[in-house]
Amino acid sequence: MICIQVLQGRDFDMEFLNKQLAQEIVDRTMGIIGKNINIMDNQGVIIGSGDKKRIDDIHEGAVIVIKQGTGFEITDEEAKSLQGVKPGINLPIYFDGKIMGVIGITGTPDEIRSFGELVRMAAELSLQQAVLMNEIQWDERLKEELVSQIIHYEGKHDPLFLERAMRLGIDLELPRAALILMTPDRKKTFAYLKSRLKKEDLLLMQNDRIVVLKVVPAVDFDHYLRKITGDWCNGLRKNANIQVKIGAGPYHEGLSGFSKSYRQAGYTLNSGLKLTPQNDIFMYEDYYLPVFLLSASKTGLTEELQPFYKILKEKDVKGELTESLKAIIETNSDMNKAAQKLFVHRNTLRYRLDKITEITGKDPRKTTDLLHLYLSFLNNELE
Repeated sequence: MICIQVLQGRDFDMEFLNKQLAQEIVDRTMGIIGKNINIMDNQGVIIGSGDKKRIDDIHEGAVIVIKQGTGFEITDEEAKSLQGVKPGINLPIYFDGKIMGVIGITGTPDEIRSFGELVRMAAELSLQQAVLMNEIQWDERLKEELVSQIIHYEGKHDPLFLERAMRLGIDLELPRAALILMTPDRKKTFAYLKSRLKKEDLLLMQNDRIVVLKVVPAVDFDHYLRKITGDWCNGLRKNANIQVKIGAGPYHEGLSGFSKSYRQAGYTLNSGLKLTPQNDIFMYEDYYLPVFLLSASKTGLTEELQPFYKILKEKDVKGELTESLKAIIETNSDMNKAAQKLFVHRNTLRYRLDKITEITGKDPRKTTDLLHLYLSFLNNELE
């Protein structure tokens, strides 16, 4: 039988050897040696066994090994005098130089003594692996919490912030830009990203989104991000049949630059989803004005914008006027291109623009008036 006592060592506040792990060790070991294995906690209670009926029973042999700190063999005769014990070999398990529990194998000591040490080592390795995995997971949780603090930075961090970043190996001096991925399957998307992100990249899981603070070159970062996000979208579509939407913020210097890039990535994603939902990638440089309006709306500045576009929509029963205004905007006021885009004669377009002027008081053929109409259009679409 194998017995393992879990101690509160190395500042850990949880038991790494629970019933699930104990039973896994039992099943794996018994499959190799063909002998019964038991695993006990630090009270001598069996928490894993090849004999399920013995689980939760007290094992006196385990208690003896824990108290003595040395191996203990139990013969057939000795087993009769001990409660809940069968013949076998019991050996102490060490972790970090301390006895963490006991391993034991049921059987006649002369028959099982030769591989008792191997079984002990296997149990120690299983425990070490459990501790290591917990440490890795704990560090990942701490890193995610730190990333959350970084992207929500408001000018001040607690004194231990930089110390935690240093301990986790996060270099806050590296240039990074924020990418926000909206995905229907976070698990698969996360797995795909983890194999492609660099060590210095930072990642945070949110509800239906994944935030990546991507290390970028300080110059020409826009071209770099376009290529990276394009590769991700194509790879996820081909390898996992997942279509993601990505909003990319620009790079800004300093610690506050991370949170600024994150905010702009969020605004960019929201703008793209409303204005051009057919696209998968939304770059800040392509949505500068919509992002500006979204950020301005947070402070109430867009309340002063006149609802020209809303008024136009209400009067435009057939939708021809709003369609024509969009064509003028998309073709940079080129009348010929706009008419071709609409499949109408230039004179027809001119008539429609006159109607727009009549309804809104703004002439789309004038740069300043078109800007007013465009801002009103964006504000309406982003609401």
